[in-house]
Amino acid sequence: MDITVILPVFNEHQSVRPLLAEIEQAMATGLYEFEVIAVDDGSVDGSGALLQELAAEKPYLRVLTMRKNYGQSAAFDAGFRHASGRIVVTMDADGQNDPADVPAMVNFIDHGECDFVCGRRADRQDGLFFRRIPSRIANFLIRRVTGTRLHDLGCSLKAYRREFTDELHLYGEMHRFIGVLMEGLGAKTREMPVNHRKRSAGQSKYGIMRTFKVMLDLFTVWFMRGYQTKPIYVFGGTGLLLGFAGVLLSAVVLVQKFVFGVWVHLNPLFIISMIFSVMAVQFLVLGLLAEIMVRTYFESQHKPTYLIGGKIGFGPPETPRPVVTHLLGREHLPVEIG
Repeated sequence: MDITVILPVFNEHQSVRPLLAEIEQAMATGLYEFEVIAVDDGSVDGSGALLQELAAEKPYLRVLTMRKNYGQSAAFDAGFRHASGRIVVTMDADGQNDPADVPAMVNFIDHGECDFVCGRRADRQDGLFFRRIPSRIANFLIRRVTGTRLHDLGCSLKAYRREFTDELHLYGEMHRFIGVLMEGLGAKTREMPVNHRKRSAGQSKYGIMRTFKVMLDLFTVWFMRGYQTKPIYVFGGTGLLLGFAGVLLSAVVLVQKFVFGVWVHLNPLFIISMIFSVMAVQFLVLGLLAEIMVRTYFESQHKPTYLIGGKIGFGPPETPRPVVTHLLGREHLPVEIG
C-alpha cells in the first residue's frame, strides 16, 4: 500500500460521501495504491451506518468504529495504528480540506525532500473573531514557546512518512501539536500552501474554549519536549531558586533584627522565608521522585531515550525463540508457538 488517508468522522453524515468521491478523483492517476481509514468517533447522526454502507461499495475504504466520542487525537492515533501505507495523510472529514492537494504533498515525501508536510491554509475560510484570530494567537504562542518553524499547526491536512507515525503516540488533545511532536522525533519538515474551503454542511466542532485548552496543552508539550528525560532540571531548578530566596530573606531578617531592632515575630519576611525554604525542599524531592519515575518508565518498557534514524552494515534483527522455564517449579524445553 502506498498511501493511507485517515479521516476522523464525528457527525459528518452529509460530508462523507462527497469527500470520498473527491479523494477518488485525486487518486485517479493510478500512480499510487491507496486506502482510506474512516474513524467513526462516536457519531450520533448516522455517519457510522453510512460508513458501513460505503465500505461495502468501495474496496479501498476501511472503517474503525469507536465505542464513544474520544476526540480527534484518539481518532488520528487509532488510524496511525491501523495504517498500512508507506505514506500517511490526515485530513478533516468536513470537506474544508481539499483532497486535490494530497498528490503534491505525497510527492515531496516520495522524492525524499522531507518526512513530514504540514498544510498551511493560505486563504482560510473561517470566521474572523472566533476562529482565525484565536488560531493566530495560539500559533504565535506555540512558535515562541517550542521554537517550531511551522505557522499553521491547526491545519489537519498533513502527510507523514509512516516510520514516524509508528513512533508518534497522541494523548488528550495533542493533535494540535503534531507538527511540534514530529520535529521532536527528528523528522525533516516543510510547509505547503493548501486550499481551504468553506464548510458546506454540518456544524463546526470547535469553539473559543479550544484556545484555552491549547494553552494548557502547550505547557505539557514544552515540558515533554524539553525535560521528559530530565525533570530534575525543572523541579530541582525551581527548588534551588526558592531555597536561595529563602536564605536571602532570612539574612535580611537577621540584619533587620540586629541592626534595626525589628523583632522576628513582627517581621512578615521571616514567615515568607520559611515558606520558601519548605517549598524548596518539596520541589527538590519532587524532582528526585520524577527522575525515578522517568527511569522506571523507560527501563521497564525497554524504551531508549533516543531515536535512531537509520542503520548501515547491520544484519537483520534476530527473533528470539519463545522459551518458558521454571514454570511451577518445572523446567520446560523450548516450545515453538504457532
